[in-house]
Amino acid sequence: MNFTKTIPFFLFLLLFTQCNTEKISKNLLLAADGWRGEIIEFPLKFASSISYSGTEYVRFAPGWGEKEAEDYFSYAFLWEIDQNPQLSTEKLESEMETYFDGLMSMVSKMNLKLFKKVPKTKAFFEKVNDAVYVGKVLTYDAFTTKKEVNLNVIVDYKFCSTANKHLVLFNLSPQVPEHQIWKKMKKIRIDLECD
Repeated sequence: MNFTKTIPFFLFLLLFTQCNTEKISKNLLLAADGWRGEIIEFPLKFASSISYSGTEYVRFAPGWGEKEAEDYFSYAFLWEIDQNPQLSTEKLESEMETYFDGLMSMVSKMNLKLFKKVPKTKAFFEKVNDAVYVGKVLTYDAFTTKKEVNLNVIVDYKFCSTANKHLVLFNLSPQVPEHQIWKKMKKIRIDLECD
């Protein structure tokens, strides 16, 4: 086992998950074998100013924490939330900057070898339609490379009337949209009955 590749992931597991096993029993994101999962309750410890109530479900591609892997830093997360997020380009940009700044800052503080200031995240989004946004998140990889990483992002929104929940699905990867990882992420499904 290569501990330099697994330590960042285990840090994420131990420090950022806020699982309540009585309340949460399964990951609503269904993915292929080898995609690790996480379940985190709002408010997110690393980004508490994103003020939703609900749950974040995460699926990491098998090579997420390996800098040489084709699916490095490729993952999906779903916000299953009670409030209407009233998405806009500006709101997505603000929330993604808050999310990644908080996450990378917290990971950096836990990494005793890293004593440098983490660069601020910049996010840019365009609206495709009322349910889909595309954009970029320019952030810092405090987990693996300790370098900046540029993530392409696709955001899909829908309201699930059956569950009375708002679902915001984020697919992220540094790979270009034509790369095969995007086909794999398109196969990730939300395991929730919705009208």
